[in-house]
Amino acid sequence: MYLDHYKDKLLAEIHELRSRVALYESDDVIAAMKDLCEKRIRGIEGREKRNYDAWIKAVEANRDLKKENTRIRNEKATLKKAKERCQTREGQLKREVERLKQQNATVTDQRDEARKENGEKDRQIEALKEEICRLKAQIDHDGTTNGIPTSQTPAGKKKVIPNSREKSGRKRGGQEGHEKHFLRANPEEAVTETEDHGLDQCPHCGGELTELEGQAVEKDETDYEVKIIRKRHRFKEYICRECGKRVRAPIPKRLKEENQYGANIQAMVLALLDLGFISVKRTRDITIGMMDRELRLSEGFVGKVQKKAARMLKDFNEEVKAFCLVQKILYWDDTVVFMNTARACFRFYGNEKVAYYRAHESKGAEGIKDDGILANLTEKTTLMHDHVKYNYRKEFLFKNIECVQHLERELEKVSRDSQHRWASEMKELISTTIHRRKDHLRKGKKGFTDEETNRFEERMEQILTKGWSQCMKDQSRYYHTDERNCLKKFEEYRENYFAWVYDFELPTTNNLSESSLRMTKTKQKVSGQFLKVETAREFAAVRTYTETCRRNGVNEYQALQRLMAGNPYTLDEVLGHTK
Repeated sequence: MYLDHYKDKLLAEIHELRSRVALYESDDVIAAMKDLCEKRIRGIEGREKRNYDAWIKAVEANRDLKKENTRIRNEKATLKKAKERCQTREGQLKREVERLKQQNATVTDQRDEARKENGEKDRQIEALKEEICRLKAQIDHDGTTNGIPTSQTPAGKKKVIPNSREKSGRKRGGQEGHEKHFLRANPEEAVTETEDHGLDQCPHCGGELTELEGQAVEKDETDYEVKIIRKRHRFKEYICRECGKRVRAPIPKRLKEENQYGANIQAMVLALLDLGFISVKRTRDITIGMMDRELRLSEGFVGKVQKKAARMLKDFNEEVKAFCLVQKILYWDDTVVFMNTARACFRFYGNEKVAYYRAHESKGAEGIKDDGILANLTEKTTLMHDHVKYNYRKEFLFKNIECVQHLERELEKVSRDSQHRWASEMKELISTTIHRRKDHLRKGKKGFTDEETNRFEERMEQILTKGWSQCMKDQSRYYHTDERNCLKKFEEYRENYFAWVYDFELPTTNNLSESSLRMTKTKQKVSGQFLKVETAREFAAVRTYTETCRRNGVNEYQALQRLMAGNPYTLDEVLGHTK
């Protein structure tokens, strides 16, 4: 339609131009104009042809487009029908899904209920398993794993006493080639009594016997007897020729009564009480028997002897305390005792030379402050203890080292409870290093080489890495807290536990303190308890004296004799004694 209009327009223009040609047809101008018009006609005819060709192509394209539109309309119709079928099917499927959802919800509720019941049963089973493991581990715990005293070993279970000594594999008793020790015959001048033993008749036939002069078999016997000495002291009186005053020899304080027991009897009482750990009543009974009932000591006197001895030892105890404050290495520990049915504390400070004991009604910081030891130590002192966190207070100047044997027991406990390899490997590393150190000391070496210490540190790091890995995998287990705390000790207190690796002068254990306090347990077994804190402190004062004497080779009984005679050893005398 558009082309027809365009064609008509062109034909009208051609007609107009032809009219103008005819109008202006004249000479050259007309000819020129005619030529121009003809050119324009030819141009218009050319454009018409081109437009016609384009129109033909457009018509063909329009026809193809109509065919494509028809095909698309057919496909849309087909898709619409398919959509309607899908919508119908979708509705059916939705209804089926809703039905299945309801059915699944019912099944899920049933499954959840079953799982809940099974989960509860599983938790009960796991809890029972955990409790069985915990109780079994608790039953297996002894002095080698957590340091419980043998007195607390359950009935029916064999007591295990921690002992770091190794068995030699040899038989007990004297070894082959060992020199036999026995009492030699007394020299003639030492014999105080002679007793002859004879026969009245022949033991074979009953015949009469004739004694052979100078023929006798001699056997010596060495014994002693208690001799009661009833000594009377006479203090003479005088008249001064110059001033005329009446004077007499001074009477010692120990003789203030009309009659009193002497220093030997008092020393014997103290020895039974504080060296033999015998009760007051039994001490009284033993002394009565020893004196063939000639003397009958009262229980009141036995109790007063210890009080008197403690009072006389005040200066000696102060000397020992001052000595402790200037030591390079000092050990300390405490233990529970009972005073008047209540738990109380008995504490030790000292080293290989001295032993200083203190008693308190409780095991808290107040007693430590009252002792006046820790707060007055300088940075020159290294203090060995059993992981007492109070010792790490900022105001203290001393260096802390800790007993590695307690750490080994803790590792043994973790190893038994958790079955984790890292704990047993760490214990083996510590034990091996201690034995290697002992070998070095026997050979006169001053310390490990840098290579040995580096190898020790590297191995420890490897074991700790493994330990943390194994620990974090079992965080729900009952032993997890103990295992984690043990690992934390290596992080926070490694330098304190293993200072002995780098300095051979430092000890590895606090066994000296433990052995020094062991006698309190023996006394507690005998007496059960101290009547009050004052009696415990009196016992501590006497033990400070006797134990310090013993460590320096001074006989404890002789030391008690000097004490009750009013002339106790001074600390300088004890330390200067030659064994």
